[in-house]
Amino acid sequence: MTPTLSHRLDAVARNVVPAALGVFFVLISTIPFYIPGYGPVAPNFVLMAVFFWAVHRIDLFTSVTVFFIGLLLDILVGAPPGINAAVLVLVRTVAASQGKVFRGKSFLVLWWGFGLVALASGLVIWTLTAIYHLTLIDPLPIIFQMTMTVAAFPFLAWIFARTHQKLFQNI
Repeated sequence: MTPTLSHRLDAVARNVVPAALGVFFVLISTIPFYIPGYGPVAPNFVLMAVFFWAVHRIDLFTSVTVFFIGLLLDILVGAPPGINAAVLVLVRTVAASQGKVFRGKSFLVLWWGFGLVALASGLVIWTLTAIYHLTLIDPLPIIFQMTMTVAAFPFLAWIFARTHQKLFQNI
């Protein structure tokens, strides 16, 4: 029995959701909120999306997809080209390689792992930005941003988990 067109379209739509959420959070990250001091310390929603989907659906979240999502983020926020793209691909690689450690464990283990990855990615972003500008940059904004990112992770992870459950429970 061959799958009907609607079954194939449904499968394609399900498979595009992680990448579409990544692009959605890139766009959310570029919205100006006009809150003084918010921009440099805003949570990195894209980092959360990449980590979650790399742990839970690595087959749908390729390195190429993550690279282009990161490049789009670099272009839209005015970051040096390739910095977020490289960091997000690195995060995807680490999360995918450690996926067995996180899947099936309590949420606290996932959150702890994300905290370590966020801290490391903040350090890499800070270092690459300092090298790009050839000057020492104040690390406080990136420290606050990664703290906000780790603090916001449970809320976004819950949304991602519900999405994952609804989309892929019958597969």
